[in-house]
Amino acid sequence: MLGLVFLTIFVSLNPSPTSPSSSSCTVTSIEDLAEATKNCKDISIGSLTVPAGKTLDLTSLQAGTTVTFTGVVSFGYKEWTGPLVDVGGTNIKIVGASGSVLDGDGARWWDTKGGNGGKKKPKFFAAHGLKSSTITGITLKNTPVQAFSISGVSDLTVSGITVDNKDGDVDELGHNTDAFDVGSSDNVVITGATVYNQDDCLAVNSGRNIRFADCFCSGGHGVSIGSVGGRSDNEVNGVTVENTSIVDSDNGIRIKTISGATGSVKNVKYSGITLKNIKKNGIIIQQDYQNGKPTGTPTDGVPITDLTISDVKGTVDSSATEIYILCAKGACSNWSWSRVDISGGESSLKCQNVPDGVAC
Repeated sequence: MLGLVFLTIFVSLNPSPTSPSSSSCTVTSIEDLAEATKNCKDISIGSLTVPAGKTLDLTSLQAGTTVTFTGVVSFGYKEWTGPLVDVGGTNIKIVGASGSVLDGDGARWWDTKGGNGGKKKPKFFAAHGLKSSTITGITLKNTPVQAFSISGVSDLTVSGITVDNKDGDVDELGHNTDAFDVGSSDNVVITGATVYNQDDCLAVNSGRNIRFADCFCSGGHGVSIGSVGGRSDNEVNGVTVENTSIVDSDNGIRIKTISGATGSVKNVKYSGITLKNIKKNGIIIQQDYQNGKPTGTPTDGVPITDLTISDVKGTVDSSATEIYILCAKGACSNWSWSRVDISGGESSLKCQNVPDGVAC
């Protein structure tokens, strides 16, 4: 028995380095986490505080490890980039038991500026390089900035997640609190998420075969593809968003590509989407995004092709735009558009190069 790592079944004090133990460990101190990841493949993390400027490091897990959060994990305060939690490995299962919370106490960092200045803020949960893994039932509360960063993964299922940043609405202090940022990944499934935040519920920057389904998004910027462009990987191919509600958000459906960049967005499908009280745009597709703001002049370096939008219904505020499409000439093609019924707002007079069969 080492430190505060309690072994629920016997572990040799000198396990063979080539035959790691499959014992269970309960961790109540971050100092003992490294020993647990080395000796155990069933790890329970109870209530603990991660020291300021430190990461809850789960990147050295043995293949086939299950990590279960059972208590409240909190984090010391420091201005830094994080992440607060980092997970990697193969055939990993990360589980949040009922009542468990990873509490970022983001109000200590919130200053209305997010990642655009002010205090340096840590990203929360990095899921990088995971293979054939699952993340289930995790609750993140009050993230300083972005919640989940999913990058370089393959065959990852994320289910039953809660991101609760409602407190960030106070005085609009929360900013850039994206729930799920996905990049350079293949076969990612996100289902059953409940999100209250102040930025994208989902933002797919690059990747293939991504599914976002049966989710609830409130208070943010919508369910987005992009921004696409300006990175080392600028291809989005095969994204499905379905059976999802988006309420009290700036935008509903959003696709944005970066002005002057190169890349591609193709084989994207939105279906079964319900909108309510959207503040700015019910559907917005633009090829003029730059430095967080539109230029008004679309460019054709990131074409948007083979897009399907069907069974999208709901309401926007009276001052909002129901549908806005700004494409460069010839850069948006082979779109399928059916059963789209968005009401309550204004029609755009600024749409450009709208594909045939699409209403704007």
